[in-house]
Amino acid sequence: MLMIKTSTKTIKSLPEDMATLSEAADDLGEEELSFYTSIKKDLAKLEVSPKASVIDKILNYSRTL
Repeated sequence: MLMIKTSTKTIKSLPEDMATLSEAADDLGEEELSFYTSIKKDLAKLEVSPKASVIDKILNYSRTL
């Protein structure tokens, strides 16, 4: 597995009381759930899993910049 070291410092950007967990499908109202159900198929089409070779090409290109 490729390990990457970044120079970005890890800090808490939001106070804990402001950060909330994402809404679960059970917490959605009828209208939101209906909308999500209607676009769920299209969202699944957008999901991709790139091959390792594609990731390597992108990383190699970014190192040349």
